[in-house]
Amino acid sequence: MQGSIRSFDSKALAKMKKRIHEIATNVAKGFECEADVKLFDLYPPIINHAKETEHVIRLAKLNFGEKNFSQLDLPLSCSEDFSYFLHEKPGCFYALGTMKEGKKLMTLHTSTYDYNDDLIASGAYFFLKIVEDRLGVNLLDEKEKMNDKKK
Repeated sequence: MQGSIRSFDSKALAKMKKRIHEIATNVAKGFECEADVKLFDLYPPIINHAKETEHVIRLAKLNFGEKNFSQLDLPLSCSEDFSYFLHEKPGCFYALGTMKEGKKLMTLHTSTYDYNDDLIASGAYFFLKIVEDRLGVNLLDEKEKMNDKKK
């Protein structure tokens, strides 16, 4: 049997893994068999840090508007490479809403997924706004000033 286990908490994950091993072993014993249980850790849970999450929420509401911000369907139980970063350094995993009005929802990692290319600029802009806010600079205005000096 194969499957994946996802959890929002490392302690809960450890408990689930222990129970899976216990249940499989005991059920096998009941049928005078043995269970060979192998559990592989691929991705730790995605656990955002409070300060960085508040930072992203504040900037998302400020730059995209309250009506375009949502925390519906959270937390997500996804397997994500970024979880490794969050275990090493404070940060916030967030998602841009990439749905296009009038288009069918396409799931990631499928042959039918169609990324909304219109969001590339919004994603880059938001990342720049996070950098500006964290560093206390205004990079977009500086670029405009440099362009004005060249004229």
